[in-house]
Order: sequence, then structure tokens, then C-alpha cells
Amino acid sequence: MRRPGSDLAVTAAITLLVLGPLLVGGGYWLVGDMVFVPHQPWKSAWLGLDGSLPRAVPMDALVSLATHVVPGSVVQRVLLVGGFVAGGLGAARLVADQRWYARAAAITLFCWNPWVYERLLIGQWAILLGYLLLPWVARAALRLRADPRDWGPTAVMLVLSGLCNPSSGVMAVGVLAVLALGRDRRTWWRVAALAVGANLTWALPALTATTARVTTDGVFQGFAARAESAAGTAASVLSLGGIWKTSIVPAERTSAALVLLSCLLSLVALAGLARSGPDRRRWALLGGAALLLALVPALPGGSDLLERLADGLPGLALLRDSHRFLAPLGLVLAVGSAHAVAAVRERIRPATTALWSAVALGVVAPLLLLPSLAWGALGELQRSSYPEAWTEVAALVGPDDTTIVLPWVGSYRGYAWNHRRAVLDPAPRLLPGEVLIDDRVLLGGDRVVPPEDPRVVAVTGALAATDPAAALRALGVRWVLVERGMGALEVPDGRIVYDGGGLRLVDLAAGGTVTEVTKDVGRARQILLWFGHTCAILLLLAGAAWILPSRE
Repeated sequence: MRRPGSDLAVTAAITLLVLGPLLVGGGYWLVGDMVFVPHQPWKSAWLGLDGSLPRAVPMDALVSLATHVVPGSVVQRVLLVGGFVAGGLGAARLVADQRWYARAAAITLFCWNPWVYERLLIGQWAILLGYLLLPWVARAALRLRADPRDWGPTAVMLVLSGLCNPSSGVMAVGVLAVLALGRDRRTWWRVAALAVGANLTWALPALTATTARVTTDGVFQGFAARAESAAGTAASVLSLGGIWKTSIVPAERTSAALVLLSCLLSLVALAGLARSGPDRRRWALLGGAALLLALVPALPGGSDLLERLADGLPGLALLRDSHRFLAPLGLVLAVGSAHAVAAVRERIRPATTALWSAVALGVVAPLLLLPSLAWGALGELQRSSYPEAWTEVAALVGPDDTTIVLPWVGSYRGYAWNHRRAVLDPAPRLLPGEVLIDDRVLLGGDRVVPPEDPRVVAVTGALAATDPAAALRALGVRWVLVERGMGALEVPDGRIVYDGGGLRLVDLAAGGTVTEVTKDVGRARQILLWFGHTCAILLLLAGAAWILPSRE
């Protein structure tokens, strides 16, 4: 008999082990793309209504609304804790017919693995949340295949996944397609309708973006999976590692022996799928597809092939960091791990009680093979607090103003108050109005992903002009925010209205009239985007209303 209390206890223990340092004090974890601010002002960009690419649509809108009620530090904690709890309990529900120790094995492998470590350390918290929702997506898919009329859970989970991130929405649809589709045609059209409706909230802004151009030149190679050790790229990926950003790889993953042991754990879990019942082939297909997708850019000629295809299909840029799509393999391995542990337990007899140690090892092996994930990634994630200067500067900028941020070298910063960790510049999320930063991605060496926003290209040209201040005013830029302590800078002439706490705010309007730039994104486009957001909301509400009577 399943005892939910044991599942919650194991999940809570894992959550505390990973997030403990964030929960015992104030401040934020600010690293990579993980940027939360005390109060995130509302902007049309949060819903893709400004014509820009929907990188965090509509998650930024939800976070902005939440920070109007509670501080951003609380929002960060609620999202991360809620994600890990949902992931652990979801993994347990997928193998609900197994004993508590088998479910514990599924929980630990799903929530504690190199993929989770790497996405946490790179700051891709929204993608991590989408991953942690996958067990519930899978469970909803299995229910839908069993009864095509039971569409409520699928609708809810697809919308929630799409809210997290476009990549998460795509992964959820992939899991749904593999696990739900069969010979029943009713299921096919329901899956198609639900998948489209749930992802309109980001798909329509992406398809109708007017102020951005997608580039795929060299990006697939730059973001391809990497070998973490002498064991090679395939071994790294099979064991749920191999991220392109090698600077965040934990020390134990550089050991070929430990990577190979992790591969052995993966192989044992895959062998356990043989006991997963009539769905074993579907689980194997899902895991194989995720593994192949993550490896394609790293294969000989793989990145070149993707670039050629992307020339005609710019939407393939969504796959540029294909390693993130390895996530469904973590789900598959969690299910297999539970069945593998159960298989070992069945072999225990009075003469083979030593096999209990193998059962215990199956539960704790993920922790032993990756101790660096413990306690804030063993010190890599330290809490930080924004200097008061950031709040004071934000109060000086108007909601209709345009600001550029210097230094104009990439979009990641290493602030002294943030322990010099690279973090996405928080200014666009903290300051009102439009905030432009250099959105080039510097991958190291000579590899640079060029800017995708033509306004960024225009600002780059203005900064190189004979009179940068006049050129910026002609582009509609009023404010220049200078983040000091990152080398010598040439700042356009203007009146300094704030200088302190590592920030300097320069008003260009003091030297001349700032051209008023009006964005015309089209009324028809606005209506279309609101239609997409409304569809997602209604689908979420309808799915919830369908579920509630059954108390599932």
C-alpha cells in the first residue's frame, strides 16, 4: 500500500539538502539566468506585446505580478521549493504501485542528478521548473491514453509547462505525444488541440516578433554537449551531464571513473524499464529520443546540419542548447530506477539478506555520485542582497523612458556584492521603462552569439559615433546607467543625477531633446496575442474545473 507520507518525507529531505542555505536567511541566489529583484515593474514585454522575442513569456509577467504582493526573495523561494516538492511527489506518483523504497529511488534519481545540478548552477530556474513538472505531464498522458475523455489533467499540466519556458512547453508536448498517442484517433486530435492551445501564450509572440532577428550562425556548435571527463561526451550525456558551460561542472564529474559509475546507474535504471509493464517501449522511446536530441549537435557534422536546416526554419534556434532537452531522460531513468530496486528486493531471501544493501544503494546512489549538489551546490550558490542604490535609481527612471546599461560588453555581470558570480544584468527587470543591454552571448575564446535585437545594434553604432549622447537621444534613449567597477568606460555626456553604491545614472536629456520613438506593433497583433494568452488561461481553468470534481 502506498504511503504518501514517506514520499513527502524523502522529497522534503532532498529539497532541504539542495536549497537549505537559501531558506535559512534573507537575500537571493543570483547566478547565470536566475535573476529575481525585490519589485519587478509591469511591462508589456512580459507578455511579448512589445514585438520582442518571448524569452521568458509569460513567466516574467507572473513574477512581476507576484512581486507586487510579496518581495522577489519570497517568490524565488516559493518557486524553487514548490518545484522540487512537485518533482519529487510526481516521480513517486508515476511508480505508485511500488513499495516505499522503490519510490524513494525514483525521487532521488529524478531530483538529484547532474542535469539538475547544471541547470541550477547556470541559473535556468524556469527550465528546471518545467523539468520538475514532467512526472505530472507523464501521468496525465497515461490517463489520457487510457481514457481520451480524461483531458483535464493534461490541459493543466501543458499550460503550466508552457508558462515556465518555451523549451519546457515543447518538452511537455513531446512527453505527451510519446506516452499518450495510440490508435484511438480521438486521442490524436485532443493532444493536438491541447498542445497548441497551451503554448499559444509564447508561440504567438515568437511567430509575430517584429523587433528581433534570430541568428543560428555557430550557435549549435557553441552550445553542443561537452565531455566532462576522459569517458567522453556520450558517457556524460547518458549519465545526465555534459552541459556546454564547462566552468560550472562539479569536480566529481571530471573523474572518468565516477562518470562511468553514473552511466552504470543509468544502465541499471534502463534495465529496470523491462519491468515497467506495457508502457516499457514508450518509456524506452522517450529516453532514446531525449538522448539523441541532446547528442546531435555534438556528433560529427551534427551542428552543421542543424545550421543548414535553421536557415530555412529559424524556429530551430529553440534547439540551440539541445542539452536542455535531455530532461525527459531523467524522468525515464527515475521510473526505471524504481523498478530496478523493486527487482532486487524480490530476490531477497533468508540466505540473501545482503541484497538489502543493494536496495539501499539504489536509493542513495545519486547522492553519493554527486555530493556537490548538496547545500547550495556546496557553497557555489551564496545569498546576495541588492545595494540600496538599485532601488534609488529605479525610482528616478520613468515608465516611458528608455535606458541603456554600460559597460556595453555582453549581458552578464560579475558584481562585487554578488561574490563576482556571473549573472544576467538585473537592470531590465528592476528598472521601469525599456532597458537595453548588449545581448551578445560571449561563449569564451572568439565565439560570440551576435545580438538578436536590432535596437542593440543601433545603440552599438551610437556609442561609436562622434557624439554618442546626441546619437543616443536620436534613438529615444534618455538614461545611461553605468555599473562601475568593471573597467574603464567612456560615458556619453550628460547630467549625473545619481552616483553611489556602484551605480551612476546619467540624464542625456540635459544636453538636448530626446526623440520620441513610438513602437507600432499593430492592433491586429495585439488582439492576436491577447487571444493566445486568453486561450491558455481558459484552458487552465477548464482543466482545473474538470479535475476538481474527481478530487485528483
